[in-house]
Amino acid sequence: MAEPVLIGQRPPAIRRDRMVQTWILASAVSWMGNAAWQVGLAWVAVRTLSPAQAGLVITIATIPQALLTLVGGVVADRFDTRRVMIAAQLGQAAVLVVGALLWTSVAHLPLLVAAGIAEGVFVGLSAPASATLGRQLVVSDDLATVSGWNQISARLARLAGAPIGAAIVGWLGLPAVMVVDAVSFVVVAASMAFIVRPRFRLHGAVEEGWLRSLGSGLDYLRRDRTALVFLLALCGLNIFSSPVTGMGVPLRITDSGWPAITLGAVEAVFSACAIGGSLLAIRLRPRRKAAAAFATLILQGAAYGLVAVPSIVTLALAMALIGLTAGFASVWLSAEFVRIVQPAYLGRAASLSNLGDLLLVPVAAPAFGALTAGVGIQFSLVIVAVLMMLMCGAILARRDIRAIGADRDAASETAASV
Repeated sequence: MAEPVLIGQRPPAIRRDRMVQTWILASAVSWMGNAAWQVGLAWVAVRTLSPAQAGLVITIATIPQALLTLVGGVVADRFDTRRVMIAAQLGQAAVLVVGALLWTSVAHLPLLVAAGIAEGVFVGLSAPASATLGRQLVVSDDLATVSGWNQISARLARLAGAPIGAAIVGWLGLPAVMVVDAVSFVVVAASMAFIVRPRFRLHGAVEEGWLRSLGSGLDYLRRDRTALVFLLALCGLNIFSSPVTGMGVPLRITDSGWPAITLGAVEAVFSACAIGGSLLAIRLRPRRKAAAAFATLILQGAAYGLVAVPSIVTLALAMALIGLTAGFASVWLSAEFVRIVQPAYLGRAASLSNLGDLLLVPVAAPAFGALTAGVGIQFSLVIVAVLMMLMCGAILARRDIRAIGADRDAASETAASV
């Protein structure tokens, strides 16, 4: 398994690594700003536009993002990650500032649509590059630690950003939220420009054309069956998890006649347990993280089945298990994904993972809705639970997946501290 090339001094332990800590903090600020923007945008859209227009404004960014994410993968494997991210962050900040300045003089619908399209372009072209950054900053043994703290900070930032966005849009209006989100992008750009410096080189200059470069990424996945299965598994997981938590739980509550506060309570349980699971995943650090993650996700599949039981206590237990296992598995799987993919192809592999989420998740919700209409909420949840457990069990049964991590030379691994 190829490793990135160290181009400077060996990174310190995470607890002493001020550069990585700054990057995680700056990313959290960006997540907070994005959460504030999403809440502010949704509030203004549903209050000032028709339902169809509001839906267009809220989702329009995903279209250019999906169209350009594969190009972004080539960009990630061809150009300097810092420059790509700085340009994207400053570009998104500029779009928001312009939007705020034009808010009172331009019709809101075309302005918000244009801003959404521009956001999707920048995200599509830069998201694969940002997915490779952790691999360039820390040693392999610290990838799970960095992934865990990134996910914890992102969850906390979203929880804080949503009420901040609601308060600002209600007090000062959407232009103020735009400015706040723009500042968060500038914070990330500044950290990338003045503090963050790659310590490992993933790739050299790519001489082949853009289409050929994309094709060579697909050829690599055809050759590396382990990486391909891993990638397909990551894409498949959201097909099951998103409908259950996004639709199954609200439908279970509605079907049982429980009050609306129940949804907020079990969502809080899920979030708290997901954060706790990520913290535990950082501490436990099994050597064969992929196998441990898929075994954990079999338990998550069983928890989907518990959602079908018409009991508030059982629902709370199910959400606790789903959150806890999500916290474990997301940390371990994200770390192993960037470790097992050949460094020269990491950006293109990350772009395919992003594309899978963008295409499959929107389809999963209506498919689950149609299933529920046909067989009812209880049977639908049981079917999804069984399919989830079968998929994860089939992946875990593969020898190459179980062997991921067994090739590590224990003497060469750095004991990372939190």
